[in-house]
Amino acid sequence: MLNSNYIILKEHNLLIESHSGNLDLDSYINFVTKTSNDPFFCLNMNYYIDLSNVIVTASIDDIKKYSDFTEDNFRCERKRKVALVTNTPNQMVFATLFKNSNTQKLKEIEVFSTNIAAIDWLNSNLNKIEIIDILTSLSNTAKKIKQTL
Repeated sequence: MLNSNYIILKEHNLLIESHSGNLDLDSYINFVTKTSNDPFFCLNMNYYIDLSNVIVTASIDDIKKYSDFTEDNFRCERKRKVALVTNTPNQMVFATLFKNSNTQKLKEIEVFSTNIAAIDWLNSNLNKIEIIDILTSLSNTAKKIKQTL
């Protein structure tokens, strides 16, 4: 089961996602659909996606299906960045395949192994300590949700 949490920092045009558990296509599409219904959501936001606590169960075919899903539902009107943070070789391979499957010219995707590098790439004006505190809080919330299930 995928445990996910997010926060939108409207003032930074940034959506921060934190995930743990099994990363599969249907769970992630359900999560993305939920976040897109948030009143603060905007198609042109930058993304910080923490995958460092997931077990990738999605297939290579699922990457193509997800790319098709985003192509159909989330075409952005201006350049935006997506930072994927990984911790294991399996996560890195998956994130790199995802990056390489991107067909949206205005969506720039990079894969990182550290929070700081990802934050710097997204926007050097972000307060790194504040973002890391938010990530810790999101991660802890996801763990608490998992424990109560």
